[in-house]
Amino acid sequence: MEKKIIYLKAEQSSYVNHGKIHIGDIASVFCEDKEIEKKIKNIVLYEFDEKNEKEGRVFLSILLLIEKISEQIPYGEVRNTGETDMVVYYKAEELKSKKWVQVIKILFICATCFFGAGITVMGYNNDVDMVKVFGQLYKVFLGTKPDDPTFVELFYSVGLALGIFLFFNHVPGKKVTNEPTPIQVQMRLYEQDVNRTFLLGASRKGEELDVSGNNDSANNK
Repeated sequence: MEKKIIYLKAEQSSYVNHGKIHIGDIASVFCEDKEIEKKIKNIVLYEFDEKNEKEGRVFLSILLLIEKISEQIPYGEVRNTGETDMVVYYKAEELKSKKWVQVIKILFICATCFFGAGITVMGYNNDVDMVKVFGQLYKVFLGTKPDDPTFVELFYSVGLALGIFLFFNHVPGKKVTNEPTPIQVQMRLYEQDVNRTFLLGASRKGEELDVSGNNDSANNK
Protein backbone atom coordinates (compact mmCIF):
# COMPACT_ATOMS: atom_id res chain seq x y z
CA MET A 1 0.00 0.00 0.00
CA GLU A 2 1.24 3.49 -0.86
CA LYS A 3 2.53 5.45 2.11
CA LYS A 4 0.40 8.37 3.16
CA ILE A 5 2.23 11.54 4.22
CA ILE A 6 0.69 13.08 7.34
CA TYR A 7 1.70 16.55 8.49
CA LEU A 8 1.31 17.60 12.13
CA LYS A 9 1.65 21.05 13.59
CA ALA A 10 1.18 20.91 17.35
CA GLU A 11 0.76 24.00 19.54
CA GLN A 12 2.89 24.51 22.65
CA SER A 13 -0.22 25.07 24.78
CA SER A 14 -3.90 24.32 24.20
CA TYR A 15 -7.09 24.79 26.19
CA VAL A 16 -10.02 22.37 26.21
CA ASN A 17 -13.32 22.31 28.11
CA HIS A 18 -14.11 18.63 27.54
CA GLY A 19 -12.56 15.58 29.16
CA LYS A 20 -11.35 13.71 26.08
CA ILE A 21 -8.33 15.22 24.37
CA HIS A 22 -8.20 14.42 20.66
CA ILE A 23 -5.29 15.10 18.33
CA GLY A 24 -7.46 17.64 16.53
CA ASP A 25 -7.79 19.62 19.77
CA ILE A 26 -4.07 20.32 20.10
CA ALA A 27 -2.64 20.07 16.59
CA SER A 28 -3.34 20.93 12.98
CA VAL A 29 -3.43 17.86 10.75
CA PHE A 30 -3.05 17.65 6.97
CA CYS A 31 -3.21 14.63 4.68
CA GLU A 32 -4.22 14.39 1.04
CA ASP A 33 -6.58 11.57 2.04
CA LYS A 34 -9.30 13.45 3.94
CA GLU A 35 -10.71 10.27 5.48
CA ILE A 36 -7.34 9.56 7.09
CA GLU A 37 -7.07 13.20 8.18
CA LYS A 38 -10.49 13.02 9.86
CA LYS A 39 -9.62 9.72 11.53
CA ILE A 40 -6.38 11.14 12.93
CA LYS A 41 -8.10 14.23 14.33
CA ASN A 42 -10.50 11.99 16.28
CA ILE A 43 -7.76 9.87 17.92
CA VAL A 44 -8.00 10.16 21.73
CA LEU A 45 -4.73 10.97 23.49
CA TYR A 46 -5.85 11.43 27.09
CA GLU A 47 -9.04 11.57 29.12
CA PHE A 48 -9.69 13.62 32.25
CA ASP A 49 -12.08 12.32 34.87
CA GLU A 50 -14.87 14.84 34.25
CA LYS A 51 -16.81 13.72 37.34
CA ASN A 52 -13.97 14.39 39.77
CA GLU A 53 -11.81 16.85 37.85
CA LYS A 54 -13.11 20.28 36.92
CA GLU A 55 -9.74 21.61 35.81
CA GLY A 56 -6.22 20.36 35.34
CA ARG A 57 -3.36 20.00 32.88
CA VAL A 58 -1.46 17.22 31.14
CA PHE A 59 1.92 17.16 29.39
CA LEU A 60 2.31 15.36 26.07
CA SER A 61 5.22 14.44 23.82
CA ILE A 62 4.96 14.49 20.03
CA LEU A 63 6.18 10.89 20.14
CA LEU A 64 2.90 9.92 21.79
CA LEU A 65 0.96 11.44 18.89
CA ILE A 66 3.17 9.65 16.37
CA GLU A 67 2.70 6.35 18.23
CA LYS A 68 -1.10 6.72 18.32
CA ILE A 69 -1.22 7.62 14.62
CA SER A 70 1.04 4.68 13.70
CA GLU A 71 -1.32 2.31 15.53
CA GLN A 72 -4.30 3.56 13.52
CA ILE A 73 -2.50 4.28 10.22
CA PRO A 74 0.41 1.80 9.97
CA TYR A 75 1.05 2.76 6.35
CA GLY A 76 1.36 6.48 7.16
CA GLU A 77 4.47 8.64 7.47
CA VAL A 78 4.17 11.42 10.07
CA ARG A 79 6.07 14.66 9.62
CA ASN A 80 5.99 17.10 12.51
CA THR A 81 6.29 20.82 11.74
CA GLY A 82 5.30 22.12 15.17
CA GLU A 83 6.22 21.71 18.83
CA THR A 84 7.75 18.53 20.24
CA ASP A 85 6.39 18.98 23.79
CA MET A 86 2.92 20.27 24.66
CA VAL A 87 0.88 21.24 27.69
CA VAL A 88 -2.91 20.93 27.56
CA TYR A 89 -5.03 22.88 30.06
CA TYR A 90 -8.47 21.56 30.92
CA LYS A 91 -11.29 23.58 32.44
CA ALA A 92 -14.86 22.32 32.61
CA GLU A 93 -17.50 24.29 30.73
CA GLU A 94 -19.44 25.13 33.91
CA LEU A 95 -16.36 26.83 35.42
CA LYS A 96 -16.41 29.60 32.84
CA SER A 97 -16.73 32.99 34.49
CA LYS A 98 -20.05 34.79 34.19
CA LYS A 99 -20.15 37.97 32.14
CA TRP A 100 -20.58 40.27 35.14
CA VAL A 101 -17.60 38.64 36.85
CA GLN A 102 -15.46 39.30 33.76
CA VAL A 103 -16.62 42.93 33.69
CA ILE A 104 -15.65 43.40 37.36
CA LYS A 105 -12.21 41.86 36.69
CA ILE A 106 -11.65 44.16 33.71
CA LEU A 107 -12.67 47.24 35.71
CA PHE A 108 -10.41 46.21 38.59
CA ILE A 109 -7.43 45.74 36.25
CA CYS A 110 -8.12 49.08 34.53
CA ALA A 111 -8.34 50.89 37.88
CA THR A 112 -5.15 49.23 39.12
CA CYS A 113 -3.24 50.17 35.97
CA PHE A 114 -4.59 53.73 35.97
CA PHE A 115 -3.83 54.55 39.59
CA GLY A 116 -0.58 52.57 39.57
CA ALA A 117 0.67 54.45 36.50
CA GLY A 118 -0.47 57.76 38.00
CA ILE A 119 1.41 57.18 41.24
CA THR A 120 4.50 56.10 39.27
CA VAL A 121 4.46 59.29 37.17
CA MET A 122 3.94 61.47 40.26
CA GLY A 123 6.75 59.66 42.06
CA TYR A 124 9.09 60.24 39.10
CA ASN A 125 8.14 63.93 38.86
CA ASN A 126 8.78 64.35 42.57
CA ASP A 127 12.16 62.57 42.42
CA VAL A 128 13.51 64.72 39.59
CA ASP A 129 11.73 67.88 40.88
CA MET A 130 9.93 68.65 37.62
CA VAL A 131 8.43 71.84 39.12
CA LYS A 132 11.93 73.27 39.49
CA VAL A 133 12.89 72.12 35.98
CA PHE A 134 9.80 73.79 34.48
CA GLY A 135 10.52 76.98 36.41
CA GLN A 136 14.07 77.08 35.09
CA LEU A 137 12.89 76.51 31.50
CA TYR A 138 10.30 79.27 31.86
CA LYS A 139 12.93 81.67 33.21
CA VAL A 140 15.45 80.82 30.45
CA PHE A 141 13.01 81.48 27.61
CA LEU A 142 10.85 84.27 29.10
CA GLY A 143 13.22 85.86 31.60
CA THR A 144 10.93 85.63 34.63
CA LYS A 145 10.34 82.98 37.27
CA PRO A 146 6.68 81.89 37.48
CA ASP A 147 4.83 81.73 40.76
CA ASP A 148 1.94 79.58 39.46
CA PRO A 149 1.62 76.63 37.04
CA THR A 150 2.26 77.67 33.44
CA PHE A 151 1.62 76.45 29.91
CA VAL A 152 4.82 74.35 30.19
CA GLU A 153 3.09 72.02 32.66
CA LEU A 154 0.07 71.88 30.36
CA PHE A 155 2.15 70.86 27.34
CA TYR A 156 4.02 68.33 29.46
CA SER A 157 0.77 66.74 30.66
CA VAL A 158 -0.69 66.56 27.14
CA GLY A 159 2.57 65.19 25.72
CA LEU A 160 2.82 62.60 28.48
CA ALA A 161 -0.71 61.34 27.77
CA LEU A 162 -0.08 61.17 24.00
CA GLY A 163 3.24 59.42 24.60
CA ILE A 164 1.56 56.75 26.73
CA PHE A 165 -1.10 56.14 24.05
CA LEU A 166 1.52 55.89 21.31
CA PHE A 167 3.84 53.66 23.35
CA PHE A 168 1.07 51.22 24.24
CA ASN A 169 -0.19 51.42 20.65
CA HIS A 170 -3.74 51.89 21.79
CA VAL A 171 -6.31 54.65 22.05
CA PRO A 172 -9.86 54.22 23.38
CA GLY A 173 -11.74 52.04 20.93
CA LYS A 174 -8.94 50.97 18.59
CA LYS A 175 -5.22 50.42 18.04
CA VAL A 176 -2.97 53.06 16.54
CA THR A 177 -1.33 50.42 14.27
CA ASN A 178 -1.90 46.73 13.55
CA GLU A 179 1.17 45.70 15.54
CA PRO A 180 0.72 43.99 18.93
CA THR A 181 0.94 46.27 21.94
CA PRO A 182 3.90 46.02 24.38
CA ILE A 183 1.57 44.47 26.96
CA GLN A 184 0.46 41.79 24.48
CA VAL A 185 4.10 41.01 23.63
CA GLN A 186 5.06 40.69 27.30
CA MET A 187 2.01 38.51 28.03
CA ARG A 188 2.94 36.14 25.18
CA LEU A 189 6.54 35.95 26.40
CA TYR A 190 5.31 35.28 29.93
CA GLU A 191 2.98 32.54 28.66
CA GLN A 192 5.84 30.88 26.76
CA ASP A 193 8.10 31.01 29.83
CA VAL A 194 5.39 29.44 32.01
CA ASN A 195 4.78 26.66 29.48
CA ARG A 196 8.51 25.92 29.13
CA THR A 197 8.87 25.76 32.91
CA PHE A 198 5.94 23.36 33.20
CA LEU A 199 7.24 21.16 30.38
CA LEU A 200 10.80 21.07 31.71
CA GLY A 201 9.58 20.13 35.18
CA ALA A 202 7.26 17.45 33.81
CA SER A 203 10.06 15.97 31.71
CA ARG A 204 12.44 15.80 34.69
CA LYS A 205 9.80 14.26 36.95
CA GLY A 206 8.66 11.75 34.33
CA GLU A 207 5.15 13.23 34.24
CA GLU A 208 5.10 13.79 30.48
CA LEU A 209 3.05 11.29 28.47
CA ASP A 210 5.46 9.80 25.96
CA VAL A 211 5.58 6.58 23.94
CA SER A 212 4.57 3.46 25.88
CA GLY A 213 8.09 2.22 26.57
CA ASN A 214 9.29 5.56 27.92
CA ASN A 215 6.19 5.94 30.08
CA ASP A 216 6.81 2.62 31.74
CA SER A 217 10.45 3.40 32.43
CA ALA A 218 9.55 6.80 33.87
CA ASN A 219 6.92 5.34 36.16
CA ASN A 220 9.34 2.71 37.49
CA LYS A 221 11.94 5.29 38.58
